[in-house]
Amino acid sequence: MKKYVTPVIVMLISLSALAVLPFSGCASENEPIRIHIRADSDSDVDQAIKYVVRDKIVEYLTPRVGSARSRAEAYRIVKSCAGEAEDIAEDILSACGFGYGANAYVARETFPDRTYGDVTYPAGEYDALIVELGSGEGANWWCVAYPPLCFYGEDGSVEYASIIAELIAAL
Repeated sequence: MKKYVTPVIVMLISLSALAVLPFSGCASENEPIRIHIRADSDSDVDQAIKYVVRDKIVEYLTPRVGSARSRAEAYRIVKSCAGEAEDIAEDILSACGFGYGANAYVARETFPDRTYGDVTYPAGEYDALIVELGSGEGANWWCVAYPPLCFYGEDGSVEYASIIAELIAAL
């Protein structure tokens, strides 16, 4: 009997230790997904085209990500849209005569904290759709794509919304 007790105790202790360790690389359902657009430089023209690209990419992504029923689904949607986001940026840059291209991909990056109304997302590492215009060395713009908190009003101003708040208000 003693020869079975010791291995069982060791196994139980090992399993207990595993249960309390965080699973790195696994995002929680509440962790946001961000959009991050980096301009080629800080020149006025590069900053202006960054906002044109931003508007078109947000317009493209909003209905797609807005239909996601979970973070995992939103992540899959954002990842599958990276190629189209790059094409959108490339088309805009080409049509406007810019001599550089774009690169879009999904990666985990460090972001500063951000507040949307009463909701603050702390600084930390988050999954994001990154769109680099040219060298990507200019000032950047970013927003939370999931849950979808950043939308644009008709006048171009930023409006903050929350699907949860909208559902509660509809009750």
